[in-house]
Formats: sequence, structure tokens, C-alpha cells
Amino acid sequence: MFTQHIPRTGKPVGKSIHTAGVRFGAALGTMALISGITFIAPVAASAEESNGASYAYAEFLSGNVLGTNLGDVAGLGQVVASNDGSQPRQVQRDPLTVDVLGATVLHQPGGLQLPLLDVVDAGVVNQYAQADKNGESFAATGAIQDDGGIGVGSVGSGPAGDLTLDLDRLLTNEFASVLTDLTLELGAVAARADGNMTSASGDYTLADATLSFSSPAISKLTSKVNNALSSVDGKLANLGTDNGVLGNSIDDVLDPVLGVVGSSADVKVVIDADLQGAVDSLLTSKYGSGAVRFDLETGSVVVDLEALLGGELNNLAPNTELLTDAVINKILNGITETVADLADDIVDRVEVALRNSRVSVSAKLNLLTAQKAAEKKECVDTEIPIIGDIITEKLVTVDILDEVVGDEGLLGGLLGGVVGGVTGGATGGTKQVLQKVVTQGVIGHTTKTVCSIVKSALPDLRSTVDVSIVGTVDGLINGTATTAKTNISLLGGTVKTNLTVDALISSLGKSLNTSLFSNGGVVTSLVNSLNTGLVNPAVTGLLGDSSVATVLRNLVSIKVNVQERLTSTGTVKGEMFSETAVRVAVGSGNVATVNVARAVVGPNVQTVVDPGCTQNCGPGTGGGTEDPDCTENCGSPTAACVGSCLVSGSEDLLDLPTYALGGQLAYTGAGVATLIALIVALLAAGAYFARQGYLRTHPTSEL
Repeated sequence: MFTQHIPRTGKPVGKSIHTAGVRFGAALGTMALISGITFIAPVAASAEESNGASYAYAEFLSGNVLGTNLGDVAGLGQVVASNDGSQPRQVQRDPLTVDVLGATVLHQPGGLQLPLLDVVDAGVVNQYAQADKNGESFAATGAIQDDGGIGVGSVGSGPAGDLTLDLDRLLTNEFASVLTDLTLELGAVAARADGNMTSASGDYTLADATLSFSSPAISKLTSKVNNALSSVDGKLANLGTDNGVLGNSIDDVLDPVLGVVGSSADVKVVIDADLQGAVDSLLTSKYGSGAVRFDLETGSVVVDLEALLGGELNNLAPNTELLTDAVINKILNGITETVADLADDIVDRVEVALRNSRVSVSAKLNLLTAQKAAEKKECVDTEIPIIGDIITEKLVTVDILDEVVGDEGLLGGLLGGVVGGVTGGATGGTKQVLQKVVTQGVIGHTTKTVCSIVKSALPDLRSTVDVSIVGTVDGLINGTATTAKTNISLLGGTVKTNLTVDALISSLGKSLNTSLFSNGGVVTSLVNSLNTGLVNPAVTGLLGDSSVATVLRNLVSIKVNVQERLTSTGTVKGEMFSETAVRVAVGSGNVATVNVARAVVGPNVQTVVDPGCTQNCGPGTGGGTEDPDCTENCGSPTAACVGSCLVSGSEDLLDLPTYALGGQLAYTGAGVATLIALIVALLAAGAYFARQGYLRTHPTSEL
């Protein structure tokens, strides 16, 4: 290098003009070459040790439930693989059966105890961790194969990776009146995290997610509807009584006619409506289809979150919340709208049934009216005696002396002389005298005519009413009847009436239309009853204050594809990447936080890329992990993390339960690059001074 072959002549060629500077340059170049070898070797070795270190951690269930750390549950462990950069591939796998949860008891307030298995129930799952000496690592857990591979398509039938969380056990009784039996079922859930010396990516699978709950607010449909229909039946019966609206509509026509007899007919109107039969088919079927199905008899609701989200659970953006306000509103509004639509259907069917109902009208009267007695004048001639003085004479003997001085003497003589004289001569001391006598008696008769009023009873007069009308409600409203007859006879037929059956039908039809279908009628009362007993409780219980919506929005969170870049200051120090398939939190995490299928890799993570990226996947001009379909330039220009990013000094740092990595990572990638650049600069400087020295000693040489 920097020489040309010149034959040796034993003499120096040219004049030696080596200066101190040239000699220093040559020495520096030589030293740079030697030093380059000396510096590069240990740096390269250090970079291999530090960048080659890798770490993987997999745990199917983690978090806490009612203060119990799931990581402390006996038998519910993790798998950890760690490589210090000089070891062969480290692999740990552990099939897990969550039956061990049954031995763990959760202590609730009030001294109650709850087996953990009553809250979390899962099938057989696998846990896999792998760490290589080249800095690559991956971890997987859940419905995975023995080699850690995940994918719904490769999972056989059975409970592998399935999980049921009984969230109802974690809620207080405060919401028992609106929400019970809250459970989340996850099918074939798995997560995987991959890392290398600079970047990491995560992926997950979730075959299905089903949220189930029951709400008393939408239960007992049949009972609620029957109560409303019973109210309608009662109103129909009252309408048809003699004093009811329909009965009065008949009386309004008959009474003016029957006024002559001073009585009213006995009126009955019967509406024969099978309202229960009209709505039975609505009450025996389940409601909803596809994403949300519910039973208004039991109050149970089953939500297929996959269908609700458009049939895709496996390509969701990092940290996607499944129970967003939009999703919750879609679930609950769909139920309340169905209940309201059901109430409308019930009203429609009842109205149709009423219009087709058979109406029977009867009006009866059978009355006897007494007639006024007949009067007749009868006269009778009667002889009436005439009373007067009757004068009679009689002969009496009197003494003469008596005749002179006695009462009968001189007076009698005088009187006797006046009347007729003495009938005989005097004989001695006595004599006979004719004396008149006056008495009262009948002296004659007269005739008098006497008249009197004689009353004779007449037979009672019979009045009868026989009205019969049969037809449908709609027909009668329109003025027609199936059959109709009116027979009216008043006071034995002595009173003529001009009443026609059409007048009765017209009056009845108007009353039917008003009492059944107008505002304030029977149908309106049914609407009010259904609102009060069915629709309003559903709306209030699902969407009101302290409702199902309150629980789902404020107390329950279900996140999918939870990606976090964490700086660990625990036993293992470094930049970690975590992929959690599903994270369920109850009570903002204060009651429970359950991580389902969590995989962690590190500790060299500088950026997080999309697992589907195939070119330029490190920091660059791409859009990070925001585009799930990215295949090129998928890195982030600022190497920003995705998900929840924690930095050193944060109070919530990842403390992984594994052993330390032995203090590798003494050099970062940036430090190695700087050192190499310095060595190259020294080599270049040494070469330059060496060349200058040679040219001075070999002025005629060409390099």
C-alpha cells in the first residue's frame, strides 16, 4: 500500500526530506490502523452481546379481581424465556387449565366469599415463550399451537382458548334492579408479540365475543301486556252496561219514545273481542336477530360483538374499546326501539281485533200500564114520604062538673061545639064528648130522581220493546248491521211510533267510533297502559339514570388489541412491548382488571411496527401502526409508541416476574455508530499523511 517496486541499487533514490510532520502523520496512520482493530473488536463484541439479548413473557390471565392478584394464584403461572445473547434458543411452554381458580377464594365486603372460578372460567390454553441470542424473541398465549402459532383457522373444536367472565359477581346490588347476569364470553382468544434488536410488533386473534345480561326492565312481557289488555277488557264491559256509553246511545233514541209509558228499556251492548288471541303470536317469539338478540319474557340479552362490529374482531386498531357509547347506544336503542315497535304492533293488532269484533245489542221492555177507571152516571127515582099533622077524633066521656070547671069542661065544650057539637045529650053527671087528636105522620108521597157516578175498572195496557242488533264494530260505524230488528208496542198498540232501526244503528255507530278509537278512547288507554307498563320501564331501565347504559358506559370496559410500550425498571430493565388480546375492567379497574392473553417481548424495543409490514418497517416515513393494511414504510418517523406509553419515572411501570438479564445493553446502537465513524476518520487522516510523506520521498513516482 502506498509503494511502488523500485530496484534496489544500494543507494538512496532522491533526497530524504522527511520532516517531523510527515513522520508524525505516518506514525498516526499506522497507529490508527492498529487502534482501529483494537477498538472495533471489543465494540463489536459488546454490540453483539447487548443487541443479542432477548426476553419473552406470556401469561393467559393476569390482573386483579377484588384485590386478588391473578399472578399470585397457585397454578396460574406464566412462561418466561430469557437469553443473554450467548445462549442457544430458549423455549418455555406451559399448557394451562384454569381449574386452579376454583381453589382461590375472593373476599368481598361484608365477609362474603366468592370462588374465583365463579368469576373466571376458561378451557385449556397454551403459553409459549421463545428467546434467541440474535435479539429476536416472541411470546404467545391462548388458543395457540405447540410452536406458539396463533390463528382462528388453526384452532380445533373444543374449549381451547375460550374464556367466560362472570362480571355480574363483581357488581354491587345497586344495579340489581336494572342489570343481572352480566357475562362476557370470549372464543379462541390468543395473543402474540414479536421483537428483534430494535422493533416489535403484536398480533391477536379472537374468534368471537359475546356479551350477555338480563334486565328486569324488559322482562315479564306477557304479564305486562296482559295487564294492559285486562284494562281494555274492563273498559269494553263498562261501555256496554245499561248506564255505559254504548247503552246510553241506545237509550238516547228509545227514551223519547218510551216517555209515554214513563219507563226505559233494559239495554245491553256486548263487544266480543279476543284481544289476547290477537297478540299471542307477538308474545311467544324472541326478538332481535344477528348482533343483538333478546327475550322480553326472561329479560335476557345476548350481544354478538363481532356481528355488531361488522363481522370483524381480528383487525381492530390498537386499544380499541368495544363498549363505546356508539356501540352501547346501538345495543340499547335497538332494544328500546324493538319494545316500542312491539307496543305499536300490539296496539295495531288490538285495533284490528276491535274493528272486527262482534257487537250484540239488546233492548227489552215489558210493561203493564193501568188504565183510568171508566165513569158512568146512573139516576134512580125514589118516593119520598111527606110528613105532616094528622088530625083524628075520638069520643070521650067527661063529668059535667069537669065539663064546666075542668080542663075538659067548659073548654072542651066550647071546643066541641066549635068542631061539631055534642054528639049526645047530657045524662046525669057525665056526658060523652068528641075530641080531636093531632099526630105527625105521612100525609103523602113525592118522587125524587137521585143520580150517582159509577166507576168501572179497565184492563191494564201492555207496552213492549224488543230491539236486537248484531254486527261488527266497523260495520256499525259505517251504518250497517248483520241483523237488526225493532218491535215496539206501546200501551197495547194505542200509541203509534215512528222509530226505525237505522236510527239506533246510527247512534250506536257514532258512540262506538268515539269511545273506541277517538282520542281518549279505549285504544288510547291501551297506548297509555303499554307506555306505563312496558315501554317506559324499558327506556328508563336501559337508558335512564342508574340504568344498564350507566353500568356499561361507566363500570365496564372491554378493550381489544391492547398494545403498550413500556419502560421496565423492575427485575428486567429495558424497553418492552406488550400485546394483550382482551382487557376487561370493572369499576374503572378498581374492582377488577383482567388481561386475557398477554404477550411481552423486549428489552430492545425502539419502535413498534405493524405485524403485516414487509418492507421498510423501521422508523421512516410511514404511518406507524395506524393503517392495519400497511405493507411498506410502516414505521413511524419519530419512533412513537402505540397504545399506552410509559416512560421512566412513571408510577405505573411494568415489573415483570422473571430474572435479570445481567446488565447487558451497555452500548446503544447510536453509540456504536459514532465510534465507528471516529475510527474511519482516523484511518483516513493516517492514510493522507502517509501518502504525503511518500510523495516527498519519491517525487517521480505515480501512485
